[in-house]
Amino acid sequence: MKKILLLGSTGSIGINTLSVLREFKNDFSLVGVSTNTNIDILSDIIDEFKVQNIFIADENKKEEFQSKNKKIKLHDSLIDLVENTDFDILVNALVGYSGFLPTVHAIKRKKTIALANKETLVVGGEVIMPLAKENNVDIIPIDSEHSAIFQIINNFKNIELRRIILTASGGPFYKTPIEEFENITIENALKHPTWSMGKKITIDSATMMNKGFEVIEAHHLFNIEYDKIDTIIHPQSIIHSMVEFIDGEIYAQMGVNDMRLPIQHALTHPHSKNTPFERLNLLSHNTLNFFEVEKIKFPMLMLAYECGKKGGLYPCVLNAANEICVDAFLNKKISFTDISKIVGNICRDEHNKNLSIDSIIECDKSIREITLKVIENI
Repeated sequence: MKKILLLGSTGSIGINTLSVLREFKNDFSLVGVSTNTNIDILSDIIDEFKVQNIFIADENKKEEFQSKNKKIKLHDSLIDLVENTDFDILVNALVGYSGFLPTVHAIKRKKTIALANKETLVVGGEVIMPLAKENNVDIIPIDSEHSAIFQIINNFKNIELRRIILTASGGPFYKTPIEEFENITIENALKHPTWSMGKKITIDSATMMNKGFEVIEAHHLFNIEYDKIDTIIHPQSIIHSMVEFIDGEIYAQMGVNDMRLPIQHALTHPHSKNTPFERLNLLSHNTLNFFEVEKIKFPMLMLAYECGKKGGLYPCVLNAANEICVDAFLNKKISFTDISKIVGNICRDEHNKNLSIDSIIECDKSIREITLKVIENI
């Protein structure tokens, strides 16, 4: 039985992971969890899974939880949770930069990483992947797109790869005329057509920043040049991604829009187990469409390619500025189109390319401060 440490247990990926663990209770035990603010769901998780290792990020919620659960000892930080919990697999379902350092510490402990937190590789892929190789650690993607590529490549190891094709739903605005983007509201942007996700990642999907992050993540996970990573809009989200090999064959991984399937694959890898979850009925999906991404409408995707190719600290700059701008948009401080304008301007400044864990930490902090000042002056 493998022991699971689940970071971000009350978010969308976390809840789906718990669903998988319920179905495979003879294979896995949940030994540690974290949440930001949702202590009600956390309490239910603790009661159901008898979890002993817990971290709550929000100080007010931490005090509220502790006042009602005096006998439960909480960890002081995510790092403390990772360092002082006995586990086999880290499921990193955190949102944003917060997932980076816990992954670093788990790798140093030689633990398997089931990664849903794409920002880990966005801000520090050039550090993370060599560190994982040095410690003989497997990083298994949970994102449906990267899980698809991971599965295809593992089944065709002896054929030279020509390119990978990341599919994107296009979010709510791929059909919206660019002239209407200035009027996009928070409510409009949060209406994702195919996936149910948290607010931050839903906004990233609307700007296609999320797909840009996935491009950078794919570059690091599969050691493939950016010029061999294509993106295409596939509104039905049935084909989760594709791989083209040099012989011209294109292989696609298909499935229903259910994150429990890639989570199951990541947890049971390298084995396959019979799934209890819904299977794809092809007769219910007799139309599959594909469209070219309109680059002028989604500058954040192109910006991700640009920052990824520059390397060094540029992807970290991209992520930090984007996190601040998305939060500002959700709090009605800036408009939807301001996100790409502000992030683009900050990313096109000169940034030191010397890369290390310490420089990533400092870069993230300083870019957040710079972005906040830019927003204050609007």
